[in-house]
Amino acid sequence: MKQAQSDLALKALVGLLHEFQEGNIYDPQAEREGMERHAWGLSERWNQRFSGFPQHQFPFTSFKSECYRGLRDEHLRNVIVQLLTTHDNENSVIVNPACVFGRHTRKIASRLPSFEAIGTDIFPLWNWVYHRVFRRRTPANYKFIQDDVFDPRLDVKPTAVVFFGACGSVSDGATDYAIRSNSRYLMCRTCCHDNIGGNTTIVHRNTFMNWFFRYKNWEFARLHRKKKYAGFYFSDKYSQDDYPRSNAARSVSNSDQFLEVSRNSVDSDICRTIIDLDRYLHLVEAGYAVWYWGELFVAEKDREAA
Repeated sequence: MKQAQSDLALKALVGLLHEFQEGNIYDPQAEREGMERHAWGLSERWNQRFSGFPQHQFPFTSFKSECYRGLRDEHLRNVIVQLLTTHDNENSVIVNPACVFGRHTRKIASRLPSFEAIGTDIFPLWNWVYHRVFRRRTPANYKFIQDDVFDPRLDVKPTAVVFFGACGSVSDGATDYAIRSNSRYLMCRTCCHDNIGGNTTIVHRNTFMNWFFRYKNWEFARLHRKKKYAGFYFSDKYSQDDYPRSNAARSVSNSDQFLEVSRNSVDSDICRTIIDLDRYLHLVEAGYAVWYWGELFVAEKDREAA
């Protein structure tokens, strides 16, 4: 089955790279047709197992759709609960790297009271603020631990690693944490594909989305220059040369092309999906069965291998 998954994702990746090379990005009709032409099988596979994906809010590169990410997060939380409710949950742990406020982790913990839910982040302030303001929303089975997603020290074996919008290479750090800790599940939403490989430069376009992301990247670049912010968003472990991440994607692309893709990803569904398909293939190569659609991932390791 994993070979079939790899073939499906690699075929989609090659097709979308061709669309990118032909310049079929930014135009909504061309993007929609390209995504349907090459990524349709992936979306169908997701919908067959996890119904209810809020497709009417796409394309996800529109500003309106960015504002509706909460609907996809809600869908992902429902998927997490659906899978873990049937799991043998004795001594089971859910870890949410890069949890920021810990809001999603708390919601999951309240719906899965037999699990221990741990939120981690390099910067503890926002979790503390959320707890102070919304104290009654913190269930007894939730706790926060300060940790660096690029150099995790958390000494637990998670049943599931989850995250909801980890910027750029933070998504890759959290994914690799799930792989190294031999987590049975990885369930997540990626974001800010423009920031993989330490990139803070994007192609300028005259859209509000593009303007907003240029400002965000200006701030990220400022933080990156300050050594006291080491570990925030960027790491030498995830430099430009570390992309593509999968062997399969490296057979059809290279780091220069992926950097160019990332710099166009703010306004392109095709570019975001190219980066995510490389992550998909990386997970398959690590022994996971993977479902993907619209920035959402569910990766499941065979019970014998977990």
